[in-house]
Amino acid sequence: MRSSIFTIALCALAAGCGDDGGGTKTPDASTAIDAPVADAPPGSAPTCADYCTKIAANCTATNQQYSSMATCMTSCALFTPGASSDTSGNTLGCRVYHANNAATGPGVHCRHAGPGGDGVCGANCDGFCTIVQGACAAQTVKPYADKPACMTACGGFATTPPYSQSVQTGNSLSCRLYHATAASSTPSPHCTHVTPTGGPCS
Repeated sequence: MRSSIFTIALCALAAGCGDDGGGTKTPDASTAIDAPVADAPPGSAPTCADYCTKIAANCTATNQQYSSMATCMTSCALFTPGASSDTSGNTLGCRVYHANNAATGPGVHCRHAGPGGDGVCGANCDGFCTIVQGACAAQTVKPYADKPACMTACGGFATTPPYSQSVQTGNSLSCRLYHATAASSTPSPHCTHVTPTGGPCS
């Protein structure tokens, strides 16, 4: 009899040690260590404000690419945005990448980040014609009929000296590229300065 009572007590004790639901408790999904983690949000799109702030800070003196922040912003608005991951091609994303790198290598990266692209962020003629076609689109007399016509003419422009915003006269692509950036904010008279003949670049 005492043995039976002892056995019953043991069984009751064992039952009391179980979970309240009468079954094996499973981890809550919210605390499971193998619960999936949400992907990180994608990188933000490149912006003209970021680009112009960085290129103004990192490209100065002989490496300066724009005459002012305002001219940078109006030129930038004509670029294809692209992506923040771009390291080549005629896009804003590529120019932002090289504007960042210009902090430690301005002599190399400032012209890549600049309006022409210097063969990295597009060919200089591609950058030039992109800006010209956008900046001068509303002019009654356009400097070029279309972008292919601009590209053809640009192929005949002297490629020296290398681009700098300080090159504002002389028969070169550099001079015309400066006036293209100026035309982005002040189309008249600068749209007449980007043509093959006439103006300060003839």
